[in-house]
Amino acid sequence: MDALIVIPILLLKGLLPVAYCAALAFYGRTFFSENEGEARGGARAGLMGVLGVHTALLIAIAVRSQRVPLWTTGEALLFLGWMLAILHLVSEWSADTRRLGFFTLAPASICALLSLFFLGHNLSLPPEYQSGWFIFHIVASLASYAAFSLAAVLAILYLIQHRNLKQKKFDLTFRKLPPLDKLDRLAAVWAFLGTLLMIASSVIGAWWVRRDALRGMSPSEAGIFIVLAIFLGAALARRGLGWRGKRHAQWLLTGFAALLLANLVLHGFFRF
Repeated sequence: MDALIVIPILLLKGLLPVAYCAALAFYGRTFFSENEGEARGGARAGLMGVLGVHTALLIAIAVRSQRVPLWTTGEALLFLGWMLAILHLVSEWSADTRRLGFFTLAPASICALLSLFFLGHNLSLPPEYQSGWFIFHIVASLASYAAFSLAAVLAILYLIQHRNLKQKKFDLTFRKLPPLDKLDRLAAVWAFLGTLLMIASSVIGAWWVRRDALRGMSPSEAGIFIVLAIFLGAALARRGLGWRGKRHAQWLLTGFAALLLANLVLHGFFRF
């Protein structure tokens, strides 16, 4: 049985970077080429191919390990990349952002490709970490990271478009990027969704720790609440003080930098 699932996993791991590179190539042609019509169909097909291969790999790993593939660094990166690809699809479908696909799919590609270097390490989980609530906690955490990543990409694009407008630089990039108000609104929506997901993750995690009498959060792990405070402050300032545009984009990027710091420095890479 193990041999039967190992071969598909190896094949899917080989196909994953090919699928992402092909999709990014089509999306890049959509944005950087004057004639984008020919590439739009390829970008759509490439995205479907990416999601198909990525989803199949997650399912195959779950079948082989007999658990949800979330616990190792490679699995967390792979699942985060999948969430980013799903949010990219939702953004493209709901807000017609196919032109931005090269930028919004890039984080998913990076996570997916990095995961391939860490996959393969098997893990035996203690019983207390096999709780369904803990799985919900991890999924909500990774989903919030994906939403914050997409908001950060849109904030960067906003600042680029803002600079182009100020410098009266009306080149291909200016013509292909959406208007400032659309970029600002989309970044705010994804940042707010990430905030709600992070609040849900924190509530579920605190309840789970309290219910099972597990070790509480260490001081270093509390750094994630600084991230939550920054993004929540950005949402409240936008709503109450009218902080939009460049100031809001810079605030979102500050929150995303704090998120990276909290995960990579304060409590290790993808420890929840």
